[in-house]
Amino acid sequence: MFKHILITTDGSEFAERAIPIAIEQAKANGAKMTAVSVVDLYPYIGAIEVMPTGIEGWQEAIRAQADAAVQKVADAAKAAGIACSTAVQEDTLAWRGLLAVAEREHCDLIVMSSHGRGGLTSALLGSQTARVLSHTKIPVLVVR
Repeated sequence: MFKHILITTDGSEFAERAIPIAIEQAKANGAKMTAVSVVDLYPYIGAIEVMPTGIEGWQEAIRAQADAAVQKVADAAKAAGIACSTAVQEDTLAWRGLLAVAEREHCDLIVMSSHGRGGLTSALLGSQTARVLSHTKIPVLVVR
């Protein structure tokens, strides 16, 4: 049914919960995977002023963290015999960046985890999962 599965990761414990589910889906469907992490290289500039590394050092660290996160998914997929490419997408909005990769790579399923926040926390922080669900026609499998 599914031929190309996009799995999102930020390297967090929550995101890692989705890895075995995505691999299970890929095996069941004979699908390949793409692991994506979205980075915002231009955050609130005031925060950069107090960092000893400056913006260039901060951007390098963020890219390295994203590279490590997607590589962890690719390694798990490889160990399971699943083909998996990786992508680090730059965007100020995580949901928009991951949908850009999903469209570019012609993915037909998105697997992502949700922190499960609700109420005021969700209203204040927003929900990337909710935004993905409301802006895509690609099926989304949410892991909690």
